[in-house]
Amino acid sequence: MNLHSDYPYWMIKTGLIRSFPALDKNLKTDVLVVGGGITAALVGQKLSASGVSVTVVDKGHIGHGSTSASTAILQYEIDEPLFRLKDKAGKQRAEHSYILCQDSIDKIGELALKTTDKSDFEYHPSLYFAESKKNYKELLLPEFEARKQLGLDVELLDEKEVHDRFGFASPGAIRSAKAAHINPYKLCHHLFEEMTDAGHQVFSHTEIKSWRRSGKGYDVKLKNELNIQAKYIIIACGFESQHFLDKKVSDFDSTYAMVSLPVKDKVLWEDNAILWNTGDPYLYVRTTADNRIIIGGRDDEFSSAIKRDKAVKRKQKELLKDFNKLFPRIKFEVDFAWAGTFAKTKDSLPYIGPYKEPGVFYAMGYGGNGITFSQIASEILTDLITKKKSKDAWLFAFDR
Repeated sequence: MNLHSDYPYWMIKTGLIRSFPALDKNLKTDVLVVGGGITAALVGQKLSASGVSVTVVDKGHIGHGSTSASTAILQYEIDEPLFRLKDKAGKQRAEHSYILCQDSIDKIGELALKTTDKSDFEYHPSLYFAESKKNYKELLLPEFEARKQLGLDVELLDEKEVHDRFGFASPGAIRSAKAAHINPYKLCHHLFEEMTDAGHQVFSHTEIKSWRRSGKGYDVKLKNELNIQAKYIIIACGFESQHFLDKKVSDFDSTYAMVSLPVKDKVLWEDNAILWNTGDPYLYVRTTADNRIIIGGRDDEFSSAIKRDKAVKRKQKELLKDFNKLFPRIKFEVDFAWAGTFAKTKDSLPYIGPYKEPGVFYAMGYGGNGITFSQIASEILTDLITKKKSKDAWLFAFDR
């Protein structure tokens, strides 16, 4: 699957951090993780720290899939607002999912802040602002009440407060104290480097072909005819994980983003908060550690790489118009623009855990919370493998 257009920002900015070899011999491992992006890195790091042996394989370069195209906003807010998710998925599942996402921000931060360059991790609040007065009344007000009842640290702002504090016009907004952003490509490479330094194995350009049950584990055949014997298999290859299932669990859209040249002012609006609106698809804005601005959105309901990539220039103009409408005083000079694949599930929640085969697990952290969902997946799957049970696995099970 072609997951993004040619030049996503993180890969160009950061460059090749570390190369990983292709597998050239048969091997045995406790856990085989299929995928080389941020999901596989978080899952692999957690498992390797638990004491089991971990081998990671990816059919391409490490971190060059959706990870390099992600705009890497870390929020507890799920694409489905909490008050609606409670109706769709049940109160307990909805509220617990929000709490787990909130906690995962700090856990990702702990991992990132240990790396040499902190993986550009920064805490910022987020601002969920109304696109219209109707959205404010019908969406923001009930959402604010749902979050307050859950005990989340939120503040309701009226039109004047939004303008005075953030410098743009909106009927109102919810300010959430807990959010962050990161360079996912850096964190991915740092975590894999930590794993290999500890004796675990990471291979690029190593594609699996099939697997079959053998004793208490699996024999995995590779495209180059080599074999890996593994007690457990974890499919953590992002949107391509769908290929390993015999049923459809997600729809694929195209999404667009662009990043500015570095801007002069260090503070562009209050706390350089992460901004996103109530539109469908929603528009979002974040800053970077080197004082750039990223804006994204304008999603299309198709996954054709050809159509998606042809649309980049047009979407760039539309996103620039969106930004200028919000902040006419800020000069946004486009440095990079790209498109990527975006997957969504029926309830905006991920699929984490076993599907049909015992010992084969999936970490499918789809939606706008892909990275936070992946952190949650790392904990659930580590518990399922090392303790044979997880108190949170039911939340994201395939049979929900």
